[in-house]
Amino acid sequence: MKKILLFLLCSTLFSGVYAQSFSLSDTNGVGINPGAVIQILGAPTDEAMVARIDIKNNAEVAKSVKVKKLINAGDTLAGTINSICWGLCFADTVYISPFAQTIQPGMTSDQFYGDYRPKNIPGISKIMYVFFDVESRNDSVAVVVEFHASPASVGDEPVNPVKFSDAYPNPAVNFVNVEYTIPVSVNKAAIVITNMLGSKVKEVSLSDRSGKVQIPVSDLINGIYFYSLMADDRLIVTRKFVVRR
Repeated sequence: MKKILLFLLCSTLFSGVYAQSFSLSDTNGVGINPGAVIQILGAPTDEAMVARIDIKNNAEVAKSVKVKKLINAGDTLAGTINSICWGLCFADTVYISPFAQTIQPGMTSDQFYGDYRPKNIPGISKIMYVFFDVESRNDSVAVVVEFHASPASVGDEPVNPVKFSDAYPNPAVNFVNVEYTIPVSVNKAAIVITNMLGSKVKEVSLSDRSGKVQIPVSDLINGIYFYSLMADDRLIVTRKFVVRR
């Protein structure tokens, strides 16, 4: 009997610690699993890269919610700046939002975004954002965002460097065009399109060393997408475009 009671007590504590009143989604309403890793792609020259995440209160009572950022040593690139915006945007030195946002039962707040400024520094910075009930901090949900800042063109072959154009038209309705040039040393190349959650939605193989490819997007829902040049299974450069009808 003691073992059973101990098991029941442990189960109760465990479920209490991990009870979640909240769920997350992107701006298109696509759900984000708790603890998931999502990617935001841009260029080192971008003034800001933004991770917009919506949070829903699934509880039967209103919740006062704060957000905090957790950054382990070495997770962000030196010289870059990141900040949290929760109704208001705060200085990069603020790790927990000073003010709570009240989310009514069953309602979704779109007041959060993570702001990342690459400051011309290429590479990846990783930040965890945790949303929690101020009355019960264990009632929380988290997501990890990787900000990928990759250069517009790379390559050390002066005769035939990598070139990767901005997609056009942008916003797109039915298709986007992308112009490219890849070095002769590349054996295979492709353009891969991913959504805001980092899931691949299209892949187009490139058979020529340079040219223009037209990619249909009429089957994609409205939103932000990222298109990447892959060369010999290596990510070379990433850009973004919008589908809007």
